[in-house]
Amino acid sequence: MSTLAEIKDAAARLPAKQRSELITWLGLAEDVSRIRREQLRWEIQIGLDEIERGEIALLNMTVIKRKAYDS
Repeated sequence: MSTLAEIKDAAARLPAKQRSELITWLGLAEDVSRIRREQLRWEIQIGLDEIERGEIALLNMTVIKRKAYDS
């Protein structure tokens, strides 16, 4: 079993109040914030690479709005 799976399993066995505290603590943890920033940088870089390769499409706001209103 992976470490992540072990952590998830242990967290699932916690009482609801302790799970809530754990989630709050994780949200404030610097490591979690750093990982989120790294993930965001990675996703932005993917987009920039796609733009550089010409893999872009113009947005048609009329179509987007129509789909949003029809939903």
